[in-house]
Amino acid sequence: MNHLQQDVVEFRSHLARWVDERLIPQAEKLDESGDFSFELFRELGELGYFGIMYPEEAGGIGQPFPYTCYTILCEELARGSMGFAAAVCMQGSTATHTIHEWGNDMLRERYFLPAMRGEKIGAFAITEPNAGSDAASLRTRATKVDGGYLLNGSKIFTSNGTVADFITVVATTDPSKGAKGLELFIVDTKSKGFIVGRKLDKFSIRCSDTAELAFEDLFVPDDHFMGDGNGGGFRRAYKALTVDRIFTAALALGTARAAYDAAVRYAGERSQFGQPIGKFQAVQFKLVDMLAKLEQARIYTYYASALADNGAPITTEAALAKIVAGENCNEVCQKALSVFGGYGLMNEYPVQRYLRDSYFPMVGGGTSDIMRIVVAKQIGL
Repeated sequence: MNHLQQDVVEFRSHLARWVDERLIPQAEKLDESGDFSFELFRELGELGYFGIMYPEEAGGIGQPFPYTCYTILCEELARGSMGFAAAVCMQGSTATHTIHEWGNDMLRERYFLPAMRGEKIGAFAITEPNAGSDAASLRTRATKVDGGYLLNGSKIFTSNGTVADFITVVATTDPSKGAKGLELFIVDTKSKGFIVGRKLDKFSIRCSDTAELAFEDLFVPDDHFMGDGNGGGFRRAYKALTVDRIFTAALALGTARAAYDAAVRYAGERSQFGQPIGKFQAVQFKLVDMLAKLEQARIYTYYASALADNGAPITTEAALAKIVAGENCNEVCQKALSVFGGYGLMNEYPVQRYLRDSYFPMVGGGTSDIMRIVVAKQIGL
């Protein structure tokens, strides 16, 4: 093992210890309350985890193999709480990536650097009530005025939306241009005209804050605009959304690991007919099938992250990783609950939370069917 590989192993070990000591003991309470954990969020910022994908000179931590390490972060956190992990995943990737790549020095100083330290929370708003996967039909409008733009419209399913200090908003400067009219704008949530419509109540990833937002004549200064006037802002951001599919796969992988581990433990502890239920072939077959699905998801996910670290094309691989890891996670969690039997339905056991959370990776960031459409296009269909 070379020193770079050793760095990655140590990175996972340190993070896993934090998950075991800090996140897992609070996961049940966070799920029940649906509350965003500012305390744990800031801890991760202080430890430098939000800066994994960014170089030191930009305010990050200069981690070797940044995409693989961020995949590890998402997996390990999801092992404790997918809801909390989803909030972190947004902060350290899409919510800050746009500013790091295309923001000016003022935006980096005001938003990016505090976000790296966990002092400010970011979000990325694209989906609208009537426009999800079809980005070209987005209707949030940015109208050019002296010194900036006026933003009008609404967004839904925005992760970190009610707690965010700043949000990268995708809006159209010209609806007739479709996707070519979409640009990126940094919105300070203290701005006049920014409205949180409501915090959305979910049965899955409950402690991940999700919001419906509105903008009413919200003024965005020119220096908060991150496009080229020809749809370039959104085209560039789409690359970040593609990488995020790997991180969503990692969320699925982490939850599947937690469910599998819980089922194996329970199979060794629960006795029926004079022996642990893990001695019965029916239970053994379930656990072996779960392990196979888990390992398949792991291989797909980390293959995609390795490609990203090497600068290789990942459109197909990221979509496949999300399909395989998301659907396998759901299957693993269903089998885990069946191993627990009646106790699997009880809130005192986390296996029911794992199953509920397992539905998110099959929907969030693009449904499994949308991922299939992406891959179909890539293979020329």
